[in-house]
Amino acid sequence: MITNQRSFRKRAKKKLLKPLNFLINPLQNLWLNKNNLDFLYSTPPVFIIGPPRSGTTVLYQLLCKHFNFAYINNFIADWYNAPVLATKAFNIFIKDRSQIELNSTFGKSSKYYGPNEFGEFWYRWFSKEHTIINDSENLVKEIAGITEVFQKHLVLKNVVNSMRISQLNNLFKNPIFILLKRDYLDNAQSILNARKSLYNDKNYPWSVITPSMKQNPGLPYYIQIVKQIDDIHSIIDSSIRAIGDDKLILVDYKDLCCDTPEVLNSILLQLRLKNFRITKTSDFPDKLDYSTGQKVSNSDYSRLKKEIEKIGK
Repeated sequence: MITNQRSFRKRAKKKLLKPLNFLINPLQNLWLNKNNLDFLYSTPPVFIIGPPRSGTTVLYQLLCKHFNFAYINNFIADWYNAPVLATKAFNIFIKDRSQIELNSTFGKSSKYYGPNEFGEFWYRWFSKEHTIINDSENLVKEIAGITEVFQKHLVLKNVVNSMRISQLNNLFKNPIFILLKRDYLDNAQSILNARKSLYNDKNYPWSVITPSMKQNPGLPYYIQIVKQIDDIHSIIDSSIRAIGDDKLILVDYKDLCCDTPEVLNSILLQLRLKNFRITKTSDFPDKLDYSTGQKVSNSDYSRLKKEIEKIGK
């Protein structure tokens, strides 16, 4: 009953905000300024990428909580058609990051100040085939406007951006991509459990839809999930080879959880070496909860494991 009430409130809120977003968009356009581009190019964004359920959300929360990054919170994300105005409003009233919690529900943080994936914003500009469908100049202007308001590097996390690396690299001057890698079997089990929890359907193609998933929609769920993870890594690897691995920071999920300070300090050092003006703002946790091993039924575990062994992972 509570879940149904929350779902109803969420749908009602979305229905209310949609026309408001379109109404205030022209007002925001008056604020967009090409001069902000100079600041953006000297203060480029950082993109967190990786397969769904690979640890991208907790890394996003850690960077927002403990580094001096600007980020998109739930309040700003609600105003996806006028995010620069929303950022101006938020920046006046809320500045305390200590409240960010290191938990989420399938990538969604709680509270209005929680870090957000900004999905509705990205779908204004990219098709589900990950091609630009709108005026990319205004996309860059809006990110520039947000960056200029915060006067800081912007960190952005949306796992679908794993499929848009080349486009993002072309749009923004010298962005950095932080890639999360997680054990394939742990990652696959987590995706399977997300499908069951969210849709009560193992076959529901949740989150990032890769080209092979579109071409082979009838694949058994255990093959589809493994291909989803492997396709995303393959596309990321290919994209990084094309743009240069100097734009990549690689993070292992197990290391992030078990030796959190060392990994975060490594990220900080690598960003500074790339001339990012990033500083530590609070003490890092000693470690995060880490769990591995079987998390699904025996049959599902065996099927996923065999598929992963087939591709040599």
